[in-house]
Amino acid sequence: MLRRYSHFYSIRYSSTLLSTLDGLTNRTSGDKLLTYSEKFSKLYANSTPETRKSIFVDLVTNYGVNKEALNHAISLYSKNDQMYPEVRTSATASYVNLIKSIGNLPGGVMQVCEMRANILALLKRETDKTTTSYLRHIELATREVLTSWFSLGNLKLERLTWSSPGDILQKVAEYEAVHPVRGLSDFRKRLGPLRRCFYFSHEALPRNPLVMVHVALVDEIADSVQEITKRGAPTGKEEDQTTAIYYSITSTQPGLSGIDLGNMLIKKVATKLQKDVPSVTTHSTLSPIPGFRPWLIRNLKGNSEYPSIMNEKVVNWISDISEREMNEVEATETLLKVISNEKTKKEQLNAIQHILMYACAHYLCNAKRNGMALNSVANFHIRNGAELYRLNWNGDTSHRGINNSFGIMVNYRYDLEKVHENSAAYTEHKKMAINQKVLDIF
Repeated sequence: MLRRYSHFYSIRYSSTLLSTLDGLTNRTSGDKLLTYSEKFSKLYANSTPETRKSIFVDLVTNYGVNKEALNHAISLYSKNDQMYPEVRTSATASYVNLIKSIGNLPGGVMQVCEMRANILALLKRETDKTTTSYLRHIELATREVLTSWFSLGNLKLERLTWSSPGDILQKVAEYEAVHPVRGLSDFRKRLGPLRRCFYFSHEALPRNPLVMVHVALVDEIADSVQEITKRGAPTGKEEDQTTAIYYSITSTQPGLSGIDLGNMLIKKVATKLQKDVPSVTTHSTLSPIPGFRPWLIRNLKGNSEYPSIMNEKVVNWISDISEREMNEVEATETLLKVISNEKTKKEQLNAIQHILMYACAHYLCNAKRNGMALNSVANFHIRNGAELYRLNWNGDTSHRGINNSFGIMVNYRYDLEKVHENSAAYTEHKKMAINQKVLDIF
């Protein structure tokens, strides 16, 4: 019954969409296009989550590229290359112009952000290949539009201080996802001496931090987040600090996922810090390794698409720890027993530190999808031009840190003179910048 009910409303909204956008083409412009966008905006806002998928699919199927007009434009271009603008116009889907026009409405930019967030959520759940294809078309269109709207020139870098507006302070505290704020004193410390918090804002989304980064000014590349977030004010003079540690980067808008705001923020902040605090010459993250623990368990169970980390070296290590000779099957079972138990004590993990560090280096350097790092955080920083600099044992000994990666954290170092070179090597040739400190673990 529920299925028939949902289907009925999908058909109803499909019919309403066609009547709402009747006459829309990719040549519609000006006030007429704005009128269409107003009608669509209201239709979308009043629709239910269950019917929005059909709205997106209908947009692609009914307001895409007019192939006949495009072929005609290509024919004209083949005879006269001055007709290129005609090809470009004909190759643009009507729904792309509609989405762009929504941005001119009050609250329109936020609505497009919400639309893309909805599309991304639908893509994660969708199993039908045809529907997935349609959703990918509309996702690409919204991503391209949002990328142009949220370019660096349209973003404002702002520093958060204890004197910032209260609603902004509250949002930053609530949005913080990497290391949740533990109360008022903790938040004060993050904004106090030898600490910085920056965020990007956009005039179309007023008083709404889009992506934010917390920075600690220290005298060397940090290896423990506990040292940064521990209670009490940090000591030392600002002019004696040489290193900026970016220990938390959080995006707040799901609809802006994959639009590179974090990359732009880190580089903008690094440039600002070098100007404001001349003693700071080194820039590095202290990053979590989400997914490593479950990946290792899958790998040892043979459920991973990547070769097992178990080799003669690892088997011998486990045999030495157990004080008896083991074969690969026995060593695998022994290791699995330790790492699968969430109640495993730190002493037990410390006993297999070298094995876990080896496995983690293997995971970050060798576990890839289409030539790119499987770990999303690693892929983000390496793609931005950072170097995989160092793994840190007991980097995060919180329950969350142990559960994610046995407490291991990683530094991604940003050498501002090499970021473009490193980024190009990775994106074009799939070559990761890896420091010898990490390679030596192998």
